[in-house]
Amino acid sequence: MLLTAFIFIAVLAILILGHELGHFVAAKIFRLRVDEFAFGFPPKIFSKKMGETTYTLNAIPFGGFVKIHGENGAEEAEDKDASRAFHLQSAWKRGLVMVAGVVMNFLIGWFAFSAIFMMGIPHKLYITQVFPGSPAAVAGFEPGDAIAGFETTGDFISFINANAGKTVSINGKELVPRINPPVNEGKMGIALTDAYVAPLGPIESFKQSFVKSFETLKSILAALGEIVKSAFTGGEALKEVAGPVGIFKIVGSASELGFVYLLQLLALLSLNLTIFNLLPIPALDGGRLLFVLIEKIAGRKLNAKYENFANLAGFCFLMLLVLAVTVSDIFKLTG
Repeated sequence: MLLTAFIFIAVLAILILGHELGHFVAAKIFRLRVDEFAFGFPPKIFSKKMGETTYTLNAIPFGGFVKIHGENGAEEAEDKDASRAFHLQSAWKRGLVMVAGVVMNFLIGWFAFSAIFMMGIPHKLYITQVFPGSPAAVAGFEPGDAIAGFETTGDFISFINANAGKTVSINGKELVPRINPPVNEGKMGIALTDAYVAPLGPIESFKQSFVKSFETLKSILAALGEIVKSAFTGGEALKEVAGPVGIFKIVGSASELGFVYLLQLLALLSLNLTIFNLLPIPALDGGRLLFVLIEKIAGRKLNAKYENFANLAGFCFLMLLVLAVTVSDIFKLTG
């Protein structure tokens, strides 16, 4: 549990700090004044000012922020640093600073997939289907379970065939493979896949992982569409959404499988954040980009007071959403 917690915090740190680093670097490139770079939300644990920026570590690790001078439009034009204030920059500069965070999330996902392709994925057997009433179903096996102790499907099938009619232990679960199973079900009553991927060279890995990243983004968008649809129709997709508690459990499972699977999880989470942060919800990068777009179409600055209120309302909505998903995760874990 302690190791899982450490890995969970490490994964969050990579995702959050990477995202905020994108905003930070973009702001610095445009010579904007960055007042604070923070990991987590208050209460504050530690802070240190270096140059003009205060670096802060907060107690609640589910987020972070970069405070850029003038981002809320509160500073007056006569401020001594007015030329470096965010709200006085051109729309394209503000847009690039906003989108830099999701660009970093995409890069993290891409580089994580690149590392996986370079390392390769060792042989690991996974159950893709469990037939009802089969020995595997009775023993409690489910689709997605990894089969321990076997490198290839051939090794596993040979073991099962040699022990048909005898009690065997697989993953700590006892079962008796059938001697005469139904057609196409097999003696144990499962379908398997081997997750093996041969290592690739660096250039080919970057190429393959770039394609994989965009394929993953496409899948995430499709899943998001199903989630939105199920919110109105009562479908099952909404029930599959995971919050911090659910992700903690997934991190624990991935860490048991090995480092490659943690990298895969990191890539998937980072690419999910790429899409999530682009949603046109106030407080998210997508919402702030929407305000910039409206400003360009209207041909005038938006009222900072209303924009700040919308961002606050969006933040409260997101916190309520996280709370609701967390409660759902807890109910799933407790049955």
